[in-house]
Amino acid sequence: MDRNRRMGPNDPLFNEVAAVTSTVRALRRAQGKLNPEDVAFGSPEWDAIAADFTRDVYRAMGGDPDALTPLDL
Repeated sequence: MDRNRRMGPNDPLFNEVAAVTSTVRALRRAQGKLNPEDVAFGSPEWDAIAADFTRDVYRAMGGDPDALTPLDL
């Protein structure tokens, strides 16, 4: 994956990323995990959940979440 890629609605992968993100949200909810919108934005809990969510999305897109750095999250 290109770490520096900027993506907007005109990008060919935009709809794919939106679909994967929605799927990850549903899977996390089915597993009893929280999604970022379930907690107060900016709280320490939100930071942890958002980072975990990002790793799940990255994994679903075929990336290696262990390769992410704290700055990526």
